[in-house]
Amino acid sequence: MIVGAGLTGLTIAYELKKAGIDALLIEASPRVGGRIQTVSFADGVTAEAHMEEYFARNPAVKLLKELDLPVLDDVAHSTVRLEGKLYPYQGEGARDEYLAGIFNAEERAAFLKWNEKAWKLYSQLHATHYEGKPLPPELAELMRISFAEFINRDKLPRKVSEWIRVTVEPEMAIEWDKISALDGIDEVRLFLDTPEGFGEKNYHVKGGNTRFTEALTARLSPDQIMTEGRVTAIEQTATGVKLRVLQKERQYIEVTGRMVVVTVPVNHIGRIQFSPALSAEKWKAINTTKMGSYIKVHFRVAPEAAALWQEKGESILTMLSDTQAGSIYDVTDLQGGSEKGRDALLTLLLHARFARDLMNQPLDEVREKSAEALDNLFPGVRKHIKSSEIFVYPQAVAYWPLELGRSRFDALANELRSPQGRLYFGGDTTVDSHSEGAVVSGLNISKHIISRRAELQ
Repeated sequence: MIVGAGLTGLTIAYELKKAGIDALLIEASPRVGGRIQTVSFADGVTAEAHMEEYFARNPAVKLLKELDLPVLDDVAHSTVRLEGKLYPYQGEGARDEYLAGIFNAEERAAFLKWNEKAWKLYSQLHATHYEGKPLPPELAELMRISFAEFINRDKLPRKVSEWIRVTVEPEMAIEWDKISALDGIDEVRLFLDTPEGFGEKNYHVKGGNTRFTEALTARLSPDQIMTEGRVTAIEQTATGVKLRVLQKERQYIEVTGRMVVVTVPVNHIGRIQFSPALSAEKWKAINTTKMGSYIKVHFRVAPEAAALWQEKGESILTMLSDTQAGSIYDVTDLQGGSEKGRDALLTLLLHARFARDLMNQPLDEVREKSAEALDNLFPGVRKHIKSSEIFVYPQAVAYWPLELGRSRFDALANELRSPQGRLYFGGDTTVDSHSEGAVVSGLNISKHIISRRAELQ
């Protein structure tokens, strides 16, 4: 039994089916996909309400290839705005050209020295934790200081440290002084210079990311998925598990199986009753995992406005801006086709404090503040905005607050990821902040269940 038909739940069901193990997905909402959701407008234009991309080391990319889905790729780095100045992206992935467009020679040298240190630490992390081995003392120590302090200890030039902050904070949806140095190193790896290249490519599914979850769903049998079924209680018995499900908010039914995986976000786990009760350590892990905030604003803009964010006829977007406009994506090309005169489509991803500042405000105010911030970056764009759609996520992605002594790599996190009898907890909120965590969790849990095949007979 799999509670939640998001990317983790679908991955588990898909992997188990390949191994000949039957699974039932129980989803509370009317649709599958969780935080992967492509929305369509009347004229066929699409936008991502949730997850935008999949980075190269994300095992989701391997699944995309296995499912034979067409993808569009992009470079890791972006135009950045640092301390009020805009630094347009350049280099088409070439490290030195990109860095020269932002830093002077002294700053570049300082960045590359720090990059070497950060990559070495990430490599150690990958070779230990991600291989199921204990962390060495030097990595364990990095769970006790903030990522901001870790950066400041090296006394980097201010522009370099600001680049790191402005690059990483949108990924975490929380400020860099709120999380451990080790968690920050795990996030910044996307943008480091490594033996494999300068930063990781990222991929979008052509036609919308929902095609990913649709492809996984198509590999399952229709009777493997129950939607509009809210699990309210889970009981472990001598021979299996028993779930109480409220169907369409009208009727309770009981379903049974051998094992159960709960993939709902950690902040929703408390809405389920468990028998026997969860361990004190699991509850502590759940209650001390917090959630960062996002707001996504999609602006449809008149085509003539595109010149405002172009240099030499080329768009300088994506841009990471330390402003109320957040991270700005030009998603016009993701629509396919090359019709002249079509509207431009911009997506603004407001994160952390920029999202929190507007979280409880009317959408009219969110729209106006976002349009104003965008106009401050590209003067004149506001008058070209035709319409907007806004998606608000007060509890968007997980983070592990340093002030509570937490890290995604600590003993409590490992405890939550460990089964309690026939019960597993999975999903991106048990691993990291993104689709990578969702798929890593799904693959790890399905592998573990397959290893317990004898108990399923």
